[in-house]
Amino acid sequence: MHHESDHPDLETAALRMYADESGGDDPGTPHAVVGGMLISRKRFLEFEDQWDELLRGHGVEPPLHMKEFGKDGRFANLSACCRKQLIDEAVSLITIYRVGSISISLSNSDFKKNFPAKVRKKFGVYGMCFSLFVMATHGAAKSNHYTERIPYILDDGNPHKHHVLVAHSNIMKLQRAGEEFNVGSLTLDDDAVWGMLQAADLISWGARRRASALPIAKPFESINKIFRAKCHIEDGWRPEWLKQLGTHLVKLIDEEEKKS
Repeated sequence: MHHESDHPDLETAALRMYADESGGDDPGTPHAVVGGMLISRKRFLEFEDQWDELLRGHGVEPPLHMKEFGKDGRFANLSACCRKQLIDEAVSLITIYRVGSISISLSNSDFKKNFPAKVRKKFGVYGMCFSLFVMATHGAAKSNHYTERIPYILDDGNPHKHHVLVAHSNIMKLQRAGEEFNVGSLTLDDDAVWGMLQAADLISWGARRRASALPIAKPFESINKIFRAKCHIEDGWRPEWLKQLGTHLVKLIDEEEKKS
C-alpha cells in the first residue's frame, strides 16, 4: 500500500507536480526535456492504486521506464500488441487523473546561445530546463487563478539532479526577493515506488521524441494524445524568458561571488 510522504508541503498542498527528465546527452536527440504531471492531493493515492493494478495486470515489475523497451531493456521481449495495450492504458490513466501536464525542451544550441558561460557552468542545460519548467507551471497556475505554492517531486535517480537542486535553490532565492513562481519544496523520491514518477517518465520520453522530430513507434502512438489536449503545455517558454532568467541568475551568481 502506498502512503503519503511525511513532507509537510506534500501533506497540505492541493496540487503537486511530479516530473522527470529525458535526453540531453544523446546526440541523436539533442534536447534536454523535463516533463511532468500536475495532480490533486485528493486523487493522488487513487492514481497510484490504479497504476499498480495496471502493471500487475500486464505482469510488469515497476518501475515502468520507456527506455526499457529498447533491445537490451527489461521489456524488449514484449510483443507489439502487449506494448500497445500497456501504453494505451497508461495514457488513459494519465489523461483521466491529471489536472494538467507540461513538457519543456531546451536544445543545447539554444542553451549555449542564450546564456552566458558563468550561468551555463553553474546550472547546466537541465538546471535551466527545470527553471523554464517552473516558469511554465507558474504561468499555468496564474492563468487559472491558482496562487498556492506547488511542491515538485523528481526521481532520485535523475543523473542531472545536482543541477536541478541548484536551480530550485536559486528560484527560491528569487522568490524570496519578490519574484513569484508558485514554487514549493523540491523532493527527490524513488520512481520504483511512485507511479506518478513513472507517468512523468512516459511524458518526458514522448516530449523528447517530439522535440527532436522523431516518430513515436506505432505501439506507443497513443502517447501523442497527452500532448494534443488543451490541458497540456508543450515548449511553453518564450524567448524573453531566457533573457529574463539569465539576467536574474547572473545577478545571483555575482552576489554569491562577492560574499565568498
